[in-house]
Amino acid sequence: MTALPPVTAEAAEPVASLQEPQEPLASADDNDPEPDLKAPDTSSKASVIEGPTLGAIVKETWIFTKPSWHSRKLGYLRAGAVVQRAEKPAGYAGCDKGWYRLVPRGYACVGNSATLDASHAVLDAAAHRPDRSRGLPYDYVMSRNPPPPLYLRLPSEQEQKAVESDLASHLKQARSKPIEGIELGPIPGALLYGDPAPTISGAKHSRESLYSSRPVPRSGFALLQAFDWNGRPFGLTTDMNVIPLDRTRILKPSAFKGIAFEGEDGLPAAFVRSKYARRYRIDPTTHALSDAGPVSYREGMSLSGRKARLGGDVYLEARDGTWIREKDNVVVVPRMSNVPGWATAGKRWIDVSILRQTLVAFEGTRPVYATLVSTGVDGLGDPEKTHSTVQGVFQVHTKHVAATMDGDDVGDEFDLRDVPYVQYFTEGYALHAAYWHEEFGTPRSHGCVNLAPQDASWLFAWTDPQVPEGWHGYLQPRGGTIVYTHP
Repeated sequence: MTALPPVTAEAAEPVASLQEPQEPLASADDNDPEPDLKAPDTSSKASVIEGPTLGAIVKETWIFTKPSWHSRKLGYLRAGAVVQRAEKPAGYAGCDKGWYRLVPRGYACVGNSATLDASHAVLDAAAHRPDRSRGLPYDYVMSRNPPPPLYLRLPSEQEQKAVESDLASHLKQARSKPIEGIELGPIPGALLYGDPAPTISGAKHSRESLYSSRPVPRSGFALLQAFDWNGRPFGLTTDMNVIPLDRTRILKPSAFKGIAFEGEDGLPAAFVRSKYARRYRIDPTTHALSDAGPVSYREGMSLSGRKARLGGDVYLEARDGTWIREKDNVVVVPRMSNVPGWATAGKRWIDVSILRQTLVAFEGTRPVYATLVSTGVDGLGDPEKTHSTVQGVFQVHTKHVAATMDGDDVGDEFDLRDVPYVQYFTEGYALHAAYWHEEFGTPRSHGCVNLAPQDASWLFAWTDPQVPEGWHGYLQPRGGTIVYTHP
C-alpha cells in the first residue's frame, strides 16, 4: 500500500423527500396570552426565591394559560416545588383561594393542589428538588427479591417483623453488606413522632396506617432522602413511601456519554463497542503500525473520513491522527448525504437510526451531538404488534423531568418510578434516560428511545419546548423539536 486515500463516508438514508410536519409552529397565543414574567436567578444552588411564592402539595399541580380550569394546561409542578408568584390573585373563578400568576408564565389555583404556606408538611418533606444538571436528577434504587414493602411511616421493629416474614434472616445477611453509594442524612421531620408521611394523592393516611403494598419485583424508585432508623437504612421516595434500602440495589449512574462536537469535529464519527480495542499510528512512509494506547469501551470520536487497509484489516482515522480497527465492533455514524426539508439554518432536530442504534442532534445541517441509544428490542418490526420503535417524522410535544413507566405483560411486569428526562414525540413513544440498564448501542426497550442519563440530561435541556426552572413538566401541542426515526 503506497497511500492512505480519503474515502467517502457511508451514505446516510435518503431523506430529501421528507418534509417538516405540516402542523404550524406554536404561537405565543397558544401558550399564554400574556408576556413572560422575569424568572428568578437560580444559577446558584444557594439562591433563594425573593418575593411571594407558591408551593405544590400534590404530585401534579397543574398550571394553566389563564386563571380558569377551562383554559389549556401549560405544564405542572411536582409536590415540593416552590415558585415565584404575583402578590395578588388574578381571579377566583372556581377557585376560592385564588388563581395566582406564576413566574415565568401561567396560573395555578391555591387550594387542594397548591399552597401559599411555606411551612406546609409536603413542602418540608419534599424539599429536595430534582437536579436537572445531573444525569440522574435523584438518587435511585432498584428492588431486590423479594421487593421492599412500601411503608407509610417509620415502622417499629415489631411492625417490621409482622410485615416482613423473613426479617431475621434477611437482616443477618444484609448487615454483612453495608449500604454503599448513598449518603444517609437526618430523619425527615415529617416522619418524626410516629406521623405518616404526608400524602400527595388521595386521602390522608391515619397514624394507624402502616404500609400500602409491595411493588412488583422489577421496580425502581427515586429518593428524596435516605436515613438511618433504629440501625436500619431507609429512604423516603418521591411518592412519599418509606422503603428499607437493604431490600434494594443502590444504582450507580452510567458513566457513558456521547460526543459533543466542537470546532472542526463532526461527522463521520465512531463508537468503539469492543472492550479490548486499541488505537494505532500508521507511519506515512513505511505504513508500519504502532500501538497508541487503549480505546475505552463505547468511546466516541470524530473521524477524518480516511480509511487504510493493512494486513487484511481496515483502519479508520480519527481526527487526532490515530487509527482504529474497523472490526473492533465499530459503529460509524456517517455524514448526512441528503438534507431534509426541515434542516434550515440553526433549526434543531434529532436523527435516530434504529439499525445503527445511534442518535445525532443537529442545528440545521451541523451536527452538535452524537451518541448510542437503545431502541425497541424487536428492531424494525411492526410497532403495533411488537416492541419496535415507531418510524417517521414527529415533534416533541410533552416533557417531564421524571415520570413513571410501568407494564403488566405477564412475565414482564415492571414499575419504574421517576424515569428521567422523558420527551414524548408521538403516542406512547418517548426519548428518555434509562437507569435500569447499561446496554446503550443495543436494542433493549419496549419501543421508546433509551439514552444514557448524561445524554438524556443534555438533550432535555437542548430541545423544545423548554421546561421552566422549578416546573416538572411542560406541554406544547405544536412546534417542538423534530424527531426523525428511521432504519
